[in-house]
Amino acid sequence: MLEPGEFNRCIDDSGIEVWVTQMGGFMNMNTAFIDRENGIVAVVDPFDSRRWVEALEEEGLRPTHLLYTHTHRDHAAGFPQMKRLIPDLEVWGHTESNHPGLLGHVVFRKVGFTHYWDHPPQSTVVWSKGNISLIVTHSPGHAPGHVTFHGHGVFHAGDLLFTYACGRDDLPGSNPMDLLHSIAFARNQLLELPSDWRLIPGHRYDWIDGTTPDWVSIAACLEHNYALNSPNIIDL
Repeated sequence: MLEPGEFNRCIDDSGIEVWVTQMGGFMNMNTAFIDRENGIVAVVDPFDSRRWVEALEEEGLRPTHLLYTHTHRDHAAGFPQMKRLIPDLEVWGHTESNHPGLLGHVVFRKVGFTHYWDHPPQSTVVWSKGNISLIVTHSPGHAPGHVTFHGHGVFHAGDLLFTYACGRDDLPGSNPMDLLHSIAFARNQLLELPSDWRLIPGHRYDWIDGTTPDWVSIAACLEHNYALNSPNIIDL
């Protein structure tokens, strides 16, 4: 298991580096996709921005893009500091994730997006910069405008899925039926991906054996995640 702010670093067959770390009291999982050839560093839901910037600077890199799964306060915790450290960032999120009717709730933080996705629920678009190419899926239910990202050997699930469970549906803006449809759509996606890819959850929570792994394989998640195996979603 990763210590807070410790990075696991892998390189996929296309030469894209994938950094994964765990940060914060809720064990938030962060992922970055790095294209050194083109100087692109896209960080998903950075929690401790200073730690991210310091670690990247050691490698002669700096964040260029932020990609947000959703705008719950824990996932957007690092946004203000990252903008102070790197003012010229591109910041991406779904149009529904800064829903004006919900930003007054304590669970949300307003993020200053510079670019938006606006595709409908249970649909995908491709986000590509340099040699990085990610599938962005609109997967609401846990939160408005929630998205997942997959590519380069990982499926970053945000709070749609954890290793053994799924995100809550009882928060402001949550919708149980939307969540079921998003989980069903994700299950079909996972079945089409290589079984040895890593599923990176939004938080490092308990696994079936009582451990708290940073990630599990897609094959293991499909076999053991109770939400993915619920008859409520298999029948959708």
